[in-house]
Formats: sequence, structure tokens, C-alpha cells
Amino acid sequence: METKIKLFFDPIGNTLTVWFGDPAQEHLCEETEDDVVLMKDKEGRVIGFEKLNFAPSGQGMPLVSFETMATPGR
Repeated sequence: METKIKLFFDPIGNTLTVWFGDPAQEHLCEETEDDVVLMKDKEGRVIGFEKLNFAPSGQGMPLVSFETMATPGR
């Protein structure tokens, strides 16, 4: 199974948005205490998040690395 992850960094607004679901399915946004907004679909599943006041160290787009984990039986 292939999962696509979309990253958007806005250096003017200082936000980092990460989608691991279809952005068109966004139905509800919920802000948490840590300047994080959770984007959810109609079933309440989190399909993305946005980090507010994101300030990467250095210049330009932050370096991103991914690590995958396998779930037994899948």
C-alpha cells in the first residue's frame, strides 16, 4: 500500500502543513494547545495537521526525513 504525504511550508506565515490524507476530504479543523491544527474528515479521522508558529533552523525549506514502521499482520 502506498501512502502519499504532502508537505507545505509557508515562510511568511510560519506554518508547516502535512497531509497524509486527501485535502479535499477536510471537514473539520481542531486547534490543540501546542499551536497545532488537526484537519479531520467526516468520520473524525485526522488526515493532516498544521504547525503554527513554525520556525525552522537555518534558511529555506526545513530538512525532512521519514521513517517507516511495519505493523505485524499488515
